[in-house]
Amino acid sequence: MALAVLLPILALLVPLLGLPVAQSALLAGGLVAGAPEVLCLLAVALLGKENFNLLRSSAKSALLAAFLRPASKSRYYFALVLNLLTWLPLLLYAYLPAWMPESRIAILAGSDIIFILTLFFLGGEFWGKFQRLFIWEDLH
Repeated sequence: MALAVLLPILALLVPLLGLPVAQSALLAGGLVAGAPEVLCLLAVALLGKENFNLLRSSAKSALLAAFLRPASKSRYYFALVLNLLTWLPLLLYAYLPAWMPESRIAILAGSDIIFILTLFFLGGEFWGKFQRLFIWEDLH
């Protein structure tokens, strides 16, 4: 089950292998769409449907509880600084591409992944602040 979760993440490393485009696309597609489903079906077969659903729901609730609870002040500011630092590789690539190393795809993909993870590390209160950005309130 854990391998089914990790395989799509490994698909990000496929471009680093230096394979031809067709083989890279096939391998990445298999890691994202094919293998996780097969492994989940295997987990259902080995665990039974009831145990699989119990394991899936407990993992989902544990992740939601960890990321949606209020963040401490240090966790919030650490995630906020890390979130803002993920923009640095994008700016370097946009304005000074000669400064970027040859493995810039891995750096940019890593930056995107860290950006998404920091949104969860900011805690549940951040999502309320973010939602209020899109709600118009008449202050008069």
